[in-house]
Amino acid sequence: MRILLIQPPPRQFAQEDIIVPPLGIAYLAAVLEKKGYKVSVTDAFAEMLDINSLEDRIKAFAPDVVGITGMTPVIDNAFRVARISKKHARHVVLGGPHVSVTGSKIFEQCPDVDYAIQGEGENSFLFLIEALGSGKDISDVPGLITRDLRNPPAQFIDDLDTLPFPARHLLPNDKYRYILSSGRMTTMFTSRGCPYHCIFCDKAVFGSKWRARSASNILDEAELAVKDFKINSIIFYDDLFTLQKDRVKEICEGMLQRDIRIEWKCEGRVNMVDDEALRMMEKAGCSMIAYGVESGNQKGLDYLNKGTKVEQIRKAFDLTRKAGIKPMAYFILGIPVETYEDELRTIELAKEIKPAYAQFSVLSPTPGTKLYDDVIKMGWYREVDARNPMDKDLKRPAIINDNWDEQKLNKILREAHRRFYLSPWYIFERLKEISSLKEFIEKARAGLKLLRWYVGKGDS
Repeated sequence: MRILLIQPPPRQFAQEDIIVPPLGIAYLAAVLEKKGYKVSVTDAFAEMLDINSLEDRIKAFAPDVVGITGMTPVIDNAFRVARISKKHARHVVLGGPHVSVTGSKIFEQCPDVDYAIQGEGENSFLFLIEALGSGKDISDVPGLITRDLRNPPAQFIDDLDTLPFPARHLLPNDKYRYILSSGRMTTMFTSRGCPYHCIFCDKAVFGSKWRARSASNILDEAELAVKDFKINSIIFYDDLFTLQKDRVKEICEGMLQRDIRIEWKCEGRVNMVDDEALRMMEKAGCSMIAYGVESGNQKGLDYLNKGTKVEQIRKAFDLTRKAGIKPMAYFILGIPVETYEDELRTIELAKEIKPAYAQFSVLSPTPGTKLYDDVIKMGWYREVDARNPMDKDLKRPAIINDNWDEQKLNKILREAHRRFYLSPWYIFERLKEISSLKEFIEKARAGLKLLRWYVGKGDS
C-alpha cells in the first residue's frame, strides 16, 4: 500500500514566524516504515503549497490511503485537503486533536472523510492500514471511528522508548523556524500526558498519565538530529518537561557527556523549579523556559485550577533569569471571575517579572475540557473576533458573562500588548540582544506584524 500523510496548507499565505515539524504524522510515518510500508509526507504548511499544487502532489503520488492531521482552530484546512484527496485515494483518514473531541460528528462536518482515528494514533493507524491492506475486518481497530461505530481509543503506549524516532528524513527540515530560536531547528517530545488538572487543558490525545522516555532514548534522538539533520536548536514540546528533577538532571548530564551542542527550550511550572535544576539546565544548553503563568490574580489561578501561587510566579522568574535562562510567559485574559481591572494587574505582573516573550490569549473553552462543560452549562459560550496576532482561529471561542463582552476582550488584548511590548524596558532589552543584521530584520518583522495587528484592531 502507498500511504501519503499530509499537514494541511495555511488558510492564507503570510510570513510565518513559527513553522514547526508535524511530529504527529512524522511518528505515524516512522511506525509504518518500520513495518515496510511505502510512506510519503507532505508538509503543505511548511512548503506553503496552495490547494492546487497540493492536489497535483497527491495525484502524482497515487496513494491508496491519505492520512490528514487536523487541529480545531484550522480544521477547515484539513477538510479542504480531505475534499481533494477523495478524488485520488481509495481511503481518506483524519486524525489529530479535533477528531478526539468531536467523535462521530466529524462525518457531518466533512463527508469526504472515510475513517477517523481518536486518541494516541500510532498503533491505531497501523492496525487500520494492516486491515485495509489485507481486506480484514476493521471493526476491532482501537480508536477507529466510522459512520457506524466508535471504538474506544487505543491504550496509551506506556513504554515510549518502543516508538521509532519521528521520520524527519521525510520532512522539509530546511523550512522550519521558530522566532525565539536561532539556526536550524526541530521539535521533540520527551514525555506525553500531564498529571495536573487545569480546567482549560485538552487531554483528549495524550491523557493525564505522565509517561516519560528514558534519558538515553532522548539523547539518542537529539544526537541523531544534530548529526543527520544539522540541527542546532530543539524545542521540547512536552506539556511539562521539568516534572521529574532526576530525569532532567540525567538528560542534562548526558548532553554534556555526549557533547551535544545545541540550544533548547522547554515548558515548565513555576512551582517546580529550583536554583540547582535551572543552573544545570543552563549549563546543558537550555536557553528558554516557558511557564504557564496565566493570571496575576490568585482568584483567577484558583478558578483555572492551576495549583500555583502568585509568589511562586515571581520567584520562578527571578531564579530563571539569575540562572542565565530567558523566561517566557503564557497569560490568559477573559477569565470569567476576573474583571477588566483585575486583568490590568495581570499585565502589571507581566511587566514586573520581565519575561523575554509574553503570549496573551483569550481564555477559550474547547470541547473535552471541564471549562467547556461548565461554560456550556452557564450559557456563557460564544465565538468572537478576539484573537491575538498568533491565533489561527476564524472565530475565537470565548466566555461572555457579566464581566466580559467581545469589546472588552479586544480592549484587554490590545492593552496587554501595548503596555508590555511598547514598554521602554522591553524594547531596550530586545535591542541589546541583537548581534547580526539577520536577527535585526527578524525582530523588526515581528514588531511590524504586532503593530499591524494592533492598529488593525482599531477601537474594537
